[in-house]
Amino acid sequence: MSTERIFLAIFLASLLGFGGLGSLPVLRSQLAGAGLSPDTLILHSLAVGNISPGPNGLYLVAVGYFIGGWTGALAATAALCLPPLLVLPLQRMRSRLIHHRRFRSALQALGMAVVALLCVSSATLAQHAGRTPLTIAMIVLGAALLLRGWPPLVGVVAAVAAGLVLR
Repeated sequence: MSTERIFLAIFLASLLGFGGLGSLPVLRSQLAGAGLSPDTLILHSLAVGNISPGPNGLYLVAVGYFIGGWTGALAATAALCLPPLLVLPLQRMRSRLIHHRRFRSALQALGMAVVALLCVSSATLAQHAGRTPLTIAMIVLGAALLLRGWPPLVGVVAAVAAGLVLR
């Protein structure tokens, strides 16, 4: 995959995803369209992103690195930084329109669509990752910790500890 295609895939995922892991469905389709195996690549990138400091969306830099090395990581970083700059004018427009009931309803519907896409993408990734009883247990434990409000790092450390003890 060329550096330009890495930039475009990450840019579209970042632009159309709404924070954190909201970019997963778009990224998955972009990678599959490029002929790559998206599930393994995304799982490894999410692992790197979860143990790295910073926002959840930084796993996209790891995707760029795994595909294209350092130039891929730099392209992904540039692609990740551009959408927030494009959103600033939209934020100004949103502040003017937020008092309209239809606009608020459209934003709420958009939020529900993002949640639905995340559920589908997460289920697909969980199916790909959950091949053994240990990985299935880690998925269930991780989901339970996240639903209870625990930081993702706690789940990652628990998974690493369980992997070291049980293997």
